Amino acid sequence: MKKVVFLFAFLCVNVDVTAMAINGVMAMSAASSLKTLSDSKSSFFGEIFSSKGGLALEEVMLSVEENMNNNGAVKMHIVIVYEKELLEELMKMSAEEYFRHIKQLTKDHPDKMKIFEWELVAKKRIMPWKKLDYPADNMTPLAGIIFAKYHGTEVYRERISADCEKIKITFESDNFHVECPPNQ
Repeated sequence: MKKVVFLFAFLCVNVDVTAMAINGVMAMSAASSLKTLSDSKSSFFGEIFSSKGGLALEEVMLSVEENMNNNGAVKMHIVIVYEKELLEELMKMSAEEYFRHIKQLTKDHPDKMKIFEWELVAKKRIMPWKKLDYPADNMTPLAGIIFAKYHGTEVYRERISADCEKIKITFESDNFHVECPPNQ
């Protein structure tokens, strides 16, 4: 009788261990399959799990009106932000404050943001699509912010929509506006 009880206990333990092993293998397989699907650009999951994370921006087009900033120049930055606290700090700043503090911000947060800059003159023109290269492999960009240095006291700041892969920025006489063309 002892042999039967021992054999029964042995089989029950082995069944539990076997079931746990099978569940573990199935979970690893499912995770691997999901990763494969998320890496695929053409799959449904590839669209959900963007390789860039919080910000999809890849290209920018600039359009300048000839009467931009009362026929003056405009300094413009697109800031790609990688840290939540820095994003909150920048979203409280007007363009005037941002440009006044930019040197100190880059010293304080050298690896927490990437800045693309343009100096624009008042001349009617359209600058073609420019690809933005910023590191997305080792850090996830949380957001993008545009600051433009116009004459005046308005904020002149706009956050870039996270799902926009391309944006067109139009600089007009007294402000700028951003369009997100449909993805093709």
